[in-house]
Amino acid sequence: MKFKSYVNKVNSSSFIRNSLWGLVATFFQTVFLSLFFIILSRNYNIVDFANFLVSNTIYQLLVGISSMGLGHWFIREYEHTEKGRSELIYRFLKIQIIMGVVFYIANIFFAYLLYSEDQIRLLAIILGTNIIFDNIIYAIKHLNIAQFEQKKSALIMALDGFLRLLIAGLLYLSPFSLIVVSLLLVAVRLVTVNIFITMGSSGSVNLMKLLRFKITWDDLNKNVFQNWKFILIVGSSILFWRSATLIISKTLSPADIANYEVCYKIFSIFTMVVVVASTTVYPKFVQFFVKKDMKKIRKFYKLTFLVYTVFGAVSYAIVQSYASEIIFIIFGNKFQFAADCLKEMYLTLLIFPTILLQANLIVAMKMEKVDMYLNFLALIINLLGCMIGLYFYKSLSVINYSIFGSFLIFHISQSYMLVRLKVSTVLSTLSFYLLIGLLVFGYHYGLSKFNPTAVFILFLALSMPPLILTLLKDIKSYGLNKEEEFPAGVGLE
Repeated sequence: MKFKSYVNKVNSSSFIRNSLWGLVATFFQTVFLSLFFIILSRNYNIVDFANFLVSNTIYQLLVGISSMGLGHWFIREYEHTEKGRSELIYRFLKIQIIMGVVFYIANIFFAYLLYSEDQIRLLAIILGTNIIFDNIIYAIKHLNIAQFEQKKSALIMALDGFLRLLIAGLLYLSPFSLIVVSLLLVAVRLVTVNIFITMGSSGSVNLMKLLRFKITWDDLNKNVFQNWKFILIVGSSILFWRSATLIISKTLSPADIANYEVCYKIFSIFTMVVVVASTTVYPKFVQFFVKKDMKKIRKFYKLTFLVYTVFGAVSYAIVQSYASEIIFIIFGNKFQFAADCLKEMYLTLLIFPTILLQANLIVAMKMEKVDMYLNFLALIINLLGCMIGLYFYKSLSVINYSIFGSFLIFHISQSYMLVRLKVSTVLSTLSFYLLIGLLVFGYHYGLSKFNPTAVFILFLALSMPPLILTLLKDIKSYGLNKEEEFPAGVGLE
């Protein structure tokens, strides 16, 4: 009966329902995009594939920054705005379009500045067009988050992923160049933008009205330049990952670029689960903070922290035991040397989920300046670690350990802040780091002595029962129920 009551509580929670919708649709989107990536890796030689990855990285780096990190700002403003929401939406969208054009030009500039290869430059010009389209999608996705309609965005993006997979599938019918692939990707993204405007916005956005909407210099100053903290937060987090590919392209071989990107693709599949959940977690924190309900904040933080920790630990264990098999099954023999890189990369997954959680809470509490400083500090440590390490030792290990080290310092700094704010405690914080350390050293010791499958089973047998019992206890303490629903105009419609 107790178990049934837990299930009923979970089913009645708007938080769980929104997250599950997003997770299911994003799962299919991720599967489609991963298959697209796999097919490309199998159908092109290492050099051409590496050039495509470099061009795509420049585009992804700039599209991440081009949003100026205003999504979190918009969600917070939407929550605090009763009148004039329509004007807020159009202003946000128009700013995103303007920033998209600016950063598309920057995309071309950096491609020509950093690389002399004609293929990289041409691919950057084509793929960079998506920056403008992606910014429009970014704005409408955050509108859906503010309205707790994430499922619309997730379903549309799943369709986008499926269309990309169809493009890759055409390679088995008739091979064509990566230039053609890039042009088709732009066409797919244009279709996706139109679907978002017509269906994803629930009638909140009219294309003609959007085109006619005027943006003044004061609008840009107030909504972009005065929110520079969000820009630095997002810029730093994007640079963490995407700059690695550019550094590798300048210091290591094309094979290293491909191996790193193959591992990062698998890594991103796992992190996508946490990112999707966070689109519901962040608005929840904002709602509690607006109500000044610190008790709910602490309970919700404790619950989600445990869930994220379990996810990171299990993901880490899976990869440590089966990295070689995962690489071989997905990508074949071409990337057989990527297994060690994947294992090293997954050290970061032990702490990345809770870093994202703590960042969401800090920003929700209007301390984005603190998050900005922490992001910037971690970025500097990461870049210095990469440059100094690669000077002495040319290996992907330098990249992976630099990222992990900078993220660890980031996590410790966040934890210190939350202890000071009395959201967390010294005991729970130290316990987390102790358990993570025991997992890493214990798992590696086990792998040196026993079969990987035996170690994984032993890990599950020893860790899962107490973690599940603790999780059920926290769910009961938090009380996931219909009383948690949001006021009219904010929750599900």
